[in-house]
Amino acid sequence: MCIKFNRYKIVIESIIMLKNKTLLLTLSFVPFVLAACGGGGGGAESSSKGDNSTPPIQEKVNVDLYNVDQETLFTKKYSYVDSVIKGTKYYIPLSEDEYLLTADQLFTNTWVYSDSKAINALKFYFSDAPKTGYYHTYKKIDISGENVFDRFYPNYKVMFDKFGVPAQLKDTKAGQAYNRANPLSFPQGSYCYQVIEEKVEKPYITFSKEGMTGENYADVIMQNENEFKNEVKNLGHTLKIDSGKWNGSSWRYYREYDAYGMIFDVVAIDYNGELVIGNMKNFEDIRLDNLINQQTRRLDSLGEGTFIVDYYTQKATLEAFKKSCTWFNTTAAETIKKL
Repeated sequence: MCIKFNRYKIVIESIIMLKNKTLLLTLSFVPFVLAACGGGGGGAESSSKGDNSTPPIQEKVNVDLYNVDQETLFTKKYSYVDSVIKGTKYYIPLSEDEYLLTADQLFTNTWVYSDSKAINALKFYFSDAPKTGYYHTYKKIDISGENVFDRFYPNYKVMFDKFGVPAQLKDTKAGQAYNRANPLSFPQGSYCYQVIEEKVEKPYITFSKEGMTGENYADVIMQNENEFKNEVKNLGHTLKIDSGKWNGSSWRYYREYDAYGMIFDVVAIDYNGELVIGNMKNFEDIRLDNLINQQTRRLDSLGEGTFIVDYYTQKATLEAFKKSCTWFNTTAAETIKKL
C-alpha cells in the first residue's frame, strides 16, 4: 500500500471516506456537535496542548437534563444531584479493534471510565477517559412556542424545504416528522441548552485497526510531509501541525485551514513503528460564535455558479450551528418524543 500526503490527507481508504463525507447533507444527514469542528488558523508547528488555566468555582447544582437521539427519539435522562450524577457510573466501551490513547495510558478491549460534573447551572465538566477532560458552557434558550421540527432538525428543515424528503428518508423519524399533518409546537416552560464554548483541559486520541496502514511511520513522515505542506500552500491554505509523545507513542496532528476555518484534520500515530491514522479529541478551545461567523462567511462566499446542493448543504450546516441544542428540559424532551 502506498501512503502519501496529498491534497487534504494521507491517502488511504479510511481518510478518503472521511473527506468525502464533509458535512454531507444531501441524502444522509448528520447531527452537528460543537466539538467536531475546529476554529482559528495558523501555519507554524507547535507542541502538544497543555493547560494552565484556573478551574472554575464549584457551585451546588440540582437539575434534570435530557438528550434526545435524532434517529430514534430515544431520550436519555441525566439527573445531577449536588452537581454529580449519583448512583450511576458511565463507561465508554472499546472492542479489541478500538483504541483510546491518553498522555498516560493506552486503552483497548475494555470499558473506559468517563465522568461528568456540573460546575454551575450553565457550565459542566466532562471526562471521556482518566486524566482527560473539557468544560462546556451552555446557553439556556426559552423555546416555548417554537416549531419542534424546526428546532430539533434545523439542518433537515433547510434541505427538505428546498428538495423535499428523499425516498431514502421518508420512513425515518426526521422524514415522518417533517410530513406530520399537524405541526407540533413546544409548550410553555420548554427550554434547551446550547453549547456556546468548549474549554479543553486534556485531549486524547482514538484509532482502530482500520487505521493501521502497515507502513513505517518514520518513513512516511520523512518522505511525504514536506510535499503535503507544499500542496496545501499552493492552494492558498494554511497547515498547522502539533506533535507529542504519549505513553511511548509519537503523534503528529495535522489541521488544514482555508480562509474560513478548518476544513480537514487527521492525526498520524507511531504505534510500535507502524503508521496509524486516528482522530484527535477535544484538542482546542472552541467558541460557537466563531464557528457561526466562519460558516456565515463561507456561505456568503458561494457565488451564483455554485452547485445548488453545495449551497444548501452549507446553508444547512450554518442553521445547525445556530439552532442545535445538546440538552432539553423535561417539558421539551417529552414534546419531542411526540414527533
